[in-house]
This record gives sequence, C-alpha cells and structure tokens, in this order.
Amino acid sequence: MKKIFFGLIILSLLSFSFKSYFDNQKSDARVNQAEGLYVFLQSTPLREYEVLGTVKKTGFVWTGQPEEMYRIILRRAKKEYPNCEGVIFEDIQMTHAMCIKFK
Repeated sequence: MKKIFFGLIILSLLSFSFKSYFDNQKSDARVNQAEGLYVFLQSTPLREYEVLGTVKKTGFVWTGQPEEMYRIILRRAKKEYPNCEGVIFEDIQMTHAMCIKFK
C-alpha cells in the first residue's frame, strides 16, 4: 500500500513539472526595464493592460541615434502619463510608443 501511495505522489509531482515545462513557449521572455518602465519593442505583454495614451517624438534630435530617440520617448512617457508602467514600441523607428498600465 505504501508503494502505491508513494508511486502516486511521484507521478503527480512529475506531471506538475512536465506541465510547467510545456507551458513555456518559445515566444515567452523576460522584459527589461529602462527608466523604471517595462519596454516592449515590437512585442506585446501577455498580461492584460490598458492603454493610457501615445507619446510621440517631437522636435529635432541632434544625433538621430536610436538610443537618443528611445530615451526621449521614455522620459516623455513618464512625464505625460505618471501612472504609466510600460511602453510598447510598435515600429522599429521608435518615433512613438503606447503607454500602458497593467490590470
């Protein structure tokens, strides 16, 4: 009886470990933060969120480097939407981003 009981326990533990292994998909990832915001570049979060608004790059950028445009958008997002928890850059040019708050 003990062998059957321990066998069932081991089988249940193995089934939970396999389930968690197969739940992860190739597209799952950890998201980095910059300036206190989660940054999604050409991707969207799996968790539900609401869109607070959109920020756009305005004015002249001296160097035109992607890093400079990236920082401008992030700073503007924090300023215009204080409740913003993350930004979604939909295009590779990084000229605008959606500000989001997780539910």
